[in-house]
Amino acid sequence: MLDETNETGAIILVVDDVVTNVELMRLQLTRAGYQVLTAINGEQALEVIEETLPDLILLDVMMPGMNGFEVCAKLKEDPHTQLIPVVLVTALHEVEDRIKGIEAGADDFISKPFNRVELLTRVKSLLRIRRLYRQLEKSYQEIEAKNTILTEELRMARHVQQHLLPMKFPTMKKLSFHVAYHPTIEIGGDFYDFIQVSEDKMGIFVSDVSGHGVSAAMLTMVISTMMRSVTQEVSDPGEVLDRLNQQFGKMVDGELTGTFVTAFFLCIDQSTGKITFANAGHPSPLLIRSKSGETIPLDGEGFPLGLFDAVQYERKEIDIGSGDKVVLFTDGIFDVVNKQKQFYGLNTFFKLVADLGHLPAKEMTQAIMQQIQSFAEGVPQPDDICLVIVEYL
Repeated sequence: MLDETNETGAIILVVDDVVTNVELMRLQLTRAGYQVLTAINGEQALEVIEETLPDLILLDVMMPGMNGFEVCAKLKEDPHTQLIPVVLVTALHEVEDRIKGIEAGADDFISKPFNRVELLTRVKSLLRIRRLYRQLEKSYQEIEAKNTILTEELRMARHVQQHLLPMKFPTMKKLSFHVAYHPTIEIGGDFYDFIQVSEDKMGIFVSDVSGHGVSAAMLTMVISTMMRSVTQEVSDPGEVLDRLNQQFGKMVDGELTGTFVTAFFLCIDQSTGKITFANAGHPSPLLIRSKSGETIPLDGEGFPLGLFDAVQYERKEIDIGSGDKVVLFTDGIFDVVNKQKQFYGLNTFFKLVADLGHLPAKEMTQAIMQQIQSFAEGVPQPDDICLVIVEYL
C-alpha cells in the first residue's frame, strides 16, 4: 500500500505475456524499493487486482485474450479501480494507437524497449499523483463524516426550534391568525410567537436574527426565552423591547458584538379593536383597511436589539375595525430571488398585499406564498421567510 508521504513501498502490478519482460521490469522496480505483483494476461491481471488493489499498473497492450486497451477500459469503468494509474507499455508507435489508449483511460505510455530511467521516473511521477488522490479521498471522507455529524446536529436543532414556535394558532372570538414560515435550511433565524396577555388581549412577536444557519437559530432560541420571560412581567410593547434590548445587549457584548435582532411587538385588544405596537428596526407591518382597501404601514422608530444600550422604544397606537388585517413579515419575503437573479422587492410585495387584501386571512396567506414561490422558480433562497396575518373579525 502506498505510503501517504513517500512513494517507496508502493504496490505495482506488471502485466505482460512475455515472461522476460515481466522479470526485467520486476527486477528494476524491486531494486527501486517497490513491491511487485505480476500477471501474464488480462484475465489474470483482473483476478490479482480483485484480491489486492495495486497503486499503479504497468500494462502490456498486445496480449492474447483481453488486450491492454480492454483491460484498461474495464478498470476505468469500475469506481473501485478507476483512480489507479495505468501505464500502457507498448511497441506500437502509431498516433491512432495512442489515441485508442487515451480513450481507454490510460494515464501514460512507455515504449518498448523501455529505458530504466524513464520507467522509474514515470512510475515515481504517477505514484505521486496517486498519493495526492488518496489524500484527497481521505479528506473527502473526513468531510463526509463531519457532514453526517452536522446533519444530525441540524436535525436535533430543528427539532428543538420547532418546539419553540407555536404548535397551534390562538383561538379568539374576534381575531383570526395564520402563519407561513420557511427557513432557508433545516433551521433558521426568523421567529414568531403569540403571547396571551389577557382574555381579550393577544401579543404578537416577530423577530429576525442577523445571519443564517445554526448560529442564528441558537440566538433565536435565546431571544424566545428572553421574550417569554419579559412578557410575564410587562406587556406594553415599548417596555418589552426596552428590556429585551438590555438583556440581549449584555449577552452579545464582547465576542458577539455587532450581532443584532430586528423585532416587532404588537398587542391587540379584541374588545376595543385597539392596537399598541413598538418596532426595533424591523420591516414595518401593514394594516389593511377592509372598507377602503387602504394599506397603512405601522411605522415605528427604533434600533435593532443588541446594538445600543441607551435606547427607548416608542409605543404607538392605532384602532382597527371589522375585516381589517395586520400583515407582519421578515425581510426574507421580499428578498426572494429567481433564476434570473432578480429580487422580488419591497414595493412589489406591498402591491401584492394590497391586491390580495380582500381575501380572508387564511386564503390571503396561502395566495401570498403561492405568488412568492412562483416567482422564486424553485431557487434556494438567501434568507428565511416568515409571514403572520391577523384578521379582526
